[in-house]
Amino acid sequence: MELKIGDCSAIGLTKIYDTPLYVYDKNIILKRIQELKESFPNTNICYAIKSNSNPEILKLIASQNIGADCSNRVELEWANRAGFDMTKSIFTSVNPRDDDLKKALELGVIINLDDISIFKRLTKYGKPNKISFRINPGFGKGKFPGIIVGGSGTKFGMNEDLACEVYKLAKESGIEHFGIHMMTGSCVLHEDYFEELTLTIQDIAERIESVINIKFEFIDIGGGLGVPYEPHEKNLNIKKIGERVTLAFKHSAKLMLEPGRYIIGEAGTLLTQVTTIKNNFIGVDAGMSTLLRPALYGAYHPIVLANNLDTDNIQEVNIVGPCCENTDFFAKNRAMPKVEEGNILAIQVAGAYGFVMSSNYNGILQPAEVLVDQEKHNLIRERKII
Repeated sequence: MELKIGDCSAIGLTKIYDTPLYVYDKNIILKRIQELKESFPNTNICYAIKSNSNPEILKLIASQNIGADCSNRVELEWANRAGFDMTKSIFTSVNPRDDDLKKALELGVIINLDDISIFKRLTKYGKPNKISFRINPGFGKGKFPGIIVGGSGTKFGMNEDLACEVYKLAKESGIEHFGIHMMTGSCVLHEDYFEELTLTIQDIAERIESVINIKFEFIDIGGGLGVPYEPHEKNLNIKKIGERVTLAFKHSAKLMLEPGRYIIGEAGTLLTQVTTIKNNFIGVDAGMSTLLRPALYGAYHPIVLANNLDTDNIQEVNIVGPCCENTDFFAKNRAMPKVEEGNILAIQVAGAYGFVMSSNYNGILQPAEVLVDQEKHNLIRERKII
């Protein structure tokens, strides 16, 4: 049986659009957003644009009446063009340029900063109606060290003492509306962790409120909702997490959440053609410039033979790309069925941090992208020609 994405044949899509090819299932995206809305009622959900910024994907997500989580002026502009409600959206930047700050002021988004010096720069250009600051609580969690963004040794956020100082400064400047933010890591599959985050930031918020005599209007627990990549991993029980977070959240403020991977990760598949078989190396036409995560983190992605899902695994192989780097691999010692040159492999759970991290390294073209809606399919980004 051939692999289908939605109701479309993966092999048929490669014949139309060539390889490498990113394919996204529209209905998985919509299903994930609906799950979040049902599990986190009365919550301001902001999609993390950094995870996948294809313009058509952004328009689809914006149509679901959620906000955007943006990192700089470019992502702010993308969100605005896609139709996101910018008053529901948040700008969280690390080491922003002045023009990033100006764009955030211009578009009227919630501004969330992670150092007092950035706030002082911001006030040279204007005073926002509402301000938030990013807390580093001294701990973090994530699937890989490189995506843990809380705790010692990370460049993100500020401690509670500095946060008190900057909230005081903001209050003295005449700002009357406040939020607080905490994001500690990405791709977390420990359900207890989100309740722990909620309790931690709530406690910090209450202490700051008491010291500075302000009231927070929103409390943002960030993103980090993971998806399973490896065979032993299981999907988060998002309904249960929502119930636990809601029960733990006693503050009168609005809860905010910034999912990215959870919405788009499992919706995406990278299709690549087998070009060369050499000993136990299977060479494909996608490379680390197409999907960087395995080379960058040693990340695991499920890989199946799209031509025939029913055949048994009979060998252990290394699946590698065409880049002139020995880190250019998608799998090492992976159990696979018999694979022949010309076959199509499907690298799954590739919707998040896939195309957005791609490049033209070694002159390899960035892939095309296709959106599937049941039996329909549309090209949403042409293959990039240098």
